[in-house]
Amino acid sequence: MQEPDSLLNLEKYRQKKQRMAEDHIKDLYRKAYEYALKETNIREKVRAKMIFSKRFLTQDDIQMDEEVEQLFQEWFLFDYKTIKGQTLFFQFLQSHFLHESVKLLGAIVLTAAWEPIIIRKIDTLNEEVAFTCQNVIQDEEVSVKTNLDCKKKGIREGGVYFVRKVPLVTHQWILGPVFPVKSEGVLSDVKNHYGQMNQKTGVLWRTYLKEEAPNFIIRSLS
Repeated sequence: MQEPDSLLNLEKYRQKKQRMAEDHIKDLYRKAYEYALKETNIREKVRAKMIFSKRFLTQDDIQMDEEVEQLFQEWFLFDYKTIKGQTLFFQFLQSHFLHESVKLLGAIVLTAAWEPIIIRKIDTLNEEVAFTCQNVIQDEEVSVKTNLDCKKKGIREGGVYFVRKVPLVTHQWILGPVFPVKSEGVLSDVKNHYGQMNQKTGVLWRTYLKEEAPNFIIRSLS
């Protein structure tokens, strides 16, 4: 019985580490979001709005609705490069004292990009929600947890969404909001355009999505 007990203890330990990592990542996201919202100077915000509008919005979209504004705030925190050439999330990590384990999580978040995924299965256990989802570009399936209210957000099995997720211990974790893909053809356009850019420049999919995903997300919202 020793071996099954050891395996059981190991699994309990991994689940405990997962919950701790989830608490850390939620706290890190909340504090970084507040930092971008409250501690960034007006000049930087105006510059970011101009760049975002020029790169991703048409003349008809120039007045941002609620979803596009939400997308902008996420892009502003994680993907926008400031006058210093750094993301605000990187500046947040540099300017705050953080425990070493939280710093490691922050380093993982730095590389996270918006990814198009298909949700294959939704499991709910003890008020926790876990997805089995397929990455559209890589075709791999992964297990992802979230604290989002799926019913309220309209998240369903078979649905296609753009998510920003990070690997933790036993599951990956969805960071921030989820954007549904409502327009047909968006996924094939993402794959085709990425394939062309990869052949032309050798760009990796994560780097490509950090630069180009908002274009497809905004199309998906219509």
